[in-house]
Amino acid sequence: MKIAFPLALAALGALSGTQHELVIGGITLGQSESSVIGTLGKPASRSVSETTDYLPVTLTYPGFTIGLDEKGVGRLLSSSSRYCTPVGACPGMRLVDVQRIYGPEMRVEQVDGAPKGYVFDEGCWLAFAVKSANIDTIEVTCMP
Repeated sequence: MKIAFPLALAALGALSGTQHELVIGGITLGQSESSVIGTLGKPASRSVSETTDYLPVTLTYPGFTIGLDEKGVGRLLSSSSRYCTPVGACPGMRLVDVQRIYGPEMRVEQVDGAPKGYVFDEGCWLAFAVKSANIDTIEVTCMP
């Protein structure tokens, strides 16, 4: 059973700067599509949704999905250990190891009976989905 588990990086500024940590696989929020392709190469697929204005463009790489709009990257989702956070948190790692990386700055709370944590940096956050005590996916996204 997959449990959504956003982990808060509350005082991450002391670690490396919250904005710096809202990066996966070297891709940052706001980065242009051409810059993403320049960094990662041609995606396995590119799709455009006709039903939404919010991040209508999706670039898909094996284990990595990137949502964009005219302002650039607005969502990153990694399910591959190839695409990690700047401090080395990766899918496949044990949750306890990720907690050690972030230390006391990480806040974990019970929300609706499930452990969750949140840190917002001007409307954006870093979230970890946990499956069987291991990180299943890492997501960086912003509120629309």
